[in-house]
Amino acid sequence: MRPVVDIPIPRVPGDQNDWLPDYPNPPDLRFDYYRLLSLAQQNENGIGTAPPSQPSVAVIGGGVAGMTAARELYRCGYKVVIYEASNRICGRHYTVPLSNQVSAMELGAMRFPYFGGPGTGNCLFDYYLTAEANATPMPFPNPGSAPGNTGIFVNQGWGPEGEFYPNPQMIFWPSNANPYNPPNDPYLAPVYKLVYTFISFFSGIVTKLYPLSTWPQIWEQIANNYEKMSFSDLVFTPAISTYNNDGWFGGFGMSDAQSELFYTIGAGDGSWGAFYEIGAMWFIRCVMFGFNSQLQSMLGILNKTNLPYYNDQYLNDSSGQRLVAPLYEGIQSLTEWLFYQAAPGASQSLFQAANDVTSNDVSLFINRPVASIAKTAQGLTVTDINGNAQNFQYAVVTPNLWASQMSIALSGFNITNDLPLEVTTARNEQHNIASCKVFFPLTQTYWNVSKIPQVIISDTFVQDAYGVQWNANDAGALLASYTWEDDAIKLLPYNDADLGNRVLAQLDQITLSTLGVRISTYVNANDATVIHWSDQPTYHGCAKLYRQRTWTQNYSLLAYNQQYSASSGLYFAGENYSVEGGWTEPALRLAIDAVINLIQNSKGSFNNGFNPVNDYPSYDFTFTPDYGYPVCNDT
Repeated sequence: MRPVVDIPIPRVPGDQNDWLPDYPNPPDLRFDYYRLLSLAQQNENGIGTAPPSQPSVAVIGGGVAGMTAARELYRCGYKVVIYEASNRICGRHYTVPLSNQVSAMELGAMRFPYFGGPGTGNCLFDYYLTAEANATPMPFPNPGSAPGNTGIFVNQGWGPEGEFYPNPQMIFWPSNANPYNPPNDPYLAPVYKLVYTFISFFSGIVTKLYPLSTWPQIWEQIANNYEKMSFSDLVFTPAISTYNNDGWFGGFGMSDAQSELFYTIGAGDGSWGAFYEIGAMWFIRCVMFGFNSQLQSMLGILNKTNLPYYNDQYLNDSSGQRLVAPLYEGIQSLTEWLFYQAAPGASQSLFQAANDVTSNDVSLFINRPVASIAKTAQGLTVTDINGNAQNFQYAVVTPNLWASQMSIALSGFNITNDLPLEVTTARNEQHNIASCKVFFPLTQTYWNVSKIPQVIISDTFVQDAYGVQWNANDAGALLASYTWEDDAIKLLPYNDADLGNRVLAQLDQITLSTLGVRISTYVNANDATVIHWSDQPTYHGCAKLYRQRTWTQNYSLLAYNQQYSASSGLYFAGENYSVEGGWTEPALRLAIDAVINLIQNSKGSFNNGFNPVNDYPSYDFTFTPDYGYPVCNDT
């Protein structure tokens, strides 16, 4: 997810004797997952213990959600088989190293929220990468905060409203530590202010409301007001400045002209047009509850050469197929850590257990898409694409919903207690956003030796371009084009080389016409790396979005593990079953949610003083927001 404005949101001290997390945190289910895993780490045990029968679990998908669920289940004593459809683990954690550089290209998840900041113990991402892995977060060069400054190019350089500069101009947005730091333009600055004002107004009030025991009722008030609105509606809704304890915070209050600027180039942070047709609640859940704050990228894990199996070229899965060697670089290092490093209290890592010929506690199969999951009197039968069938007590399903809908047939499940209509409807009507990235290796950090800003935001088909560098001695990489939805779909017809040439030519036109220099001077132009997430057969898209009036569908997926898994034996985990943006954090949370519910339903026990009956929140399955607009009684 792209940020609007990276506003540091103050944390509210919570009661450390309960399981309520600090704000910012998700609004739908308030639970301190960090504390749950930290206690297990301190006591060197799992969050729970499997029953003596040691039930078997199929984990579908080897991305971060699948590996998180598999790791926690294994250290709790369950038998686990991981099915991965592609030829690599890590899923949308997809880091491609640059030759002889520390910097890398992040083809998938790229920048991540740290609720409250790194090391503050407020999100699962922080737990795994700070408390366990000793990873190195790196500030991502977001617009307005990039050390090498940000440039905005609009209307071929003539400005947002055609200001009639004597020559085409790059509007500069210098980096500034002040969070209220608008672009230097008389048309863009007011748009930025409207966005900033709404976020500040909302978060300033919710900061105080979130810790209250009445929060569930307050959240229902907010849902009644905003669930019926699209993000476009929110942009045009008049702003307010007084909160009346009714869940209403108004909107951005933009005019037509301001909305067009926000649609095309944002408030200096890149186009928001791709998100105009999604629900306003997606924006509220993401931006107001921490999923765009303290954004960091990942350099990787410290002392990586000493980590298990670093760059080992002779690693195999359980069928003998060669695994890609772990390099512990970039965000991919998180999923590699989960697979190759033993969890606290576990005698072996998932990889070690999968290669232990004395037991069958863990197996991993790559290039093994699951074709069907059937419920039988004995449990669940999982059949792969080659016709190999295996019986399990439970299954954790993590792939993108479009991918699972197109590839995995579900049969034998009762439509009342196992897979009701609203669940299959939500599965079938899921919306996954398209996204495309075009990378080039840099020969030199252009923002240090030229007038070209590190980040360029434009209304051209390129949209956003970022110079990234994780080490002062590296040349770094150029994310030459970062696009979403229609802007990404425009780029699908071109092969990688052609698209790379087109993108670089457009960037050259931008920098040459405004600054008199070609950005291609600093680029290895013959080495474009391109990914279209919509044409990846095991993903079918980049990330989940949803439109207004989809509360019931979203909750049928979000709350499935609580409501139906005890009957079906299926558990859902992964970003596609969540309601927040940010990919990794919701994927981690839903993985742990699946584990908690699976332990409970399998008659396992829990450790470290945690009792889900008393300590784990329940979703309100009876609530549905008011989808109607207020009636206007004209006289």
